Amino acid sequence: MFDDFLDLEGSGGDHLIHVWPVPYQGTVSFDTGTKDGPEALFRASYQIEPYDPELDADISDYCSFKTLPFQRPVASGPGQMQQEMDVFLEKFDPSRDFFLTLGGEHSIAFPLIRFYSRAYPDLTVLQVDAHADLRTDFQGSPHSHACVMSRVRELGIKTVSLGIRSMDRDQAQIIKNSPAHIMAMHPWELPPPAQAAEAVKNFIGPGPVYITFDADGLDPSIMPGTGTPEPGGLEYTWINDFWKHFWPGPKLVGMDFCELAPRPGSVLSESVGVKCILRILLSYFRTI
Repeated sequence: MFDDFLDLEGSGGDHLIHVWPVPYQGTVSFDTGTKDGPEALFRASYQIEPYDPELDADISDYCSFKTLPFQRPVASGPGQMQQEMDVFLEKFDPSRDFFLTLGGEHSIAFPLIRFYSRAYPDLTVLQVDAHADLRTDFQGSPHSHACVMSRVRELGIKTVSLGIRSMDRDQAQIIKNSPAHIMAMHPWELPPPAQAAEAVKNFIGPGPVYITFDADGLDPSIMPGTGTPEPGGLEYTWINDFWKHFWPGPKLVGMDFCELAPRPGSVLSESVGVKCILRILLSYFRTI
């Protein structure tokens, strides 16, 4: 369907990025449309310049992109979908292969996190999100998008959460009672980006990091295209400045961008999504 991302298929950078579209929305709990997120991100990427004038850097100088086949969704539920993803990932090496995975709902992040945890026992997951996603199960499934970080915790992986502002009381208690394993920066208490980046790096330590970016972590004024919007989210300038200060720092092993549900008649959300992805990749790869 699509041959390239950012119109940079086979560009000259030394670092290969596998772009994997996974248009799955089997457990969405409010509005639908995340199955269209990967295609919308591809379309928007053709209109986004690979050069970042603030960083004075062009992603094509650092990275080349290879688009993988769209992962076919299954109808039997998120558990089976995750197993299908596991099978596909067996062809790759988590110690070498960098995935940019485009969802789809947030449940698709878990197979990638599990994949990288096999090579990196000291892995930390950095979650940008409006929701804690720490439910044990949701609507009858432990594999729901609302449970992904609970499954991550079961792997013994430390997590950092930016932007969370929606959770039930039980999830809030999990965060409060796990200061050694969960660092949460809520929007109402965010320090300046440079200070936040330093605090996160201190929490992570020398180990590697995987980024899972849920579109609803951003404020709906700039990211209206998501199935479960929450007011009071991260500002575009804050999160992009955060990445600029986060590196040099931990090794980035892979990332995903999930929960984009494009809105008819608007290309705002997918354009913002691509710009956020580009800033993360450039902020990291230009420093290594």
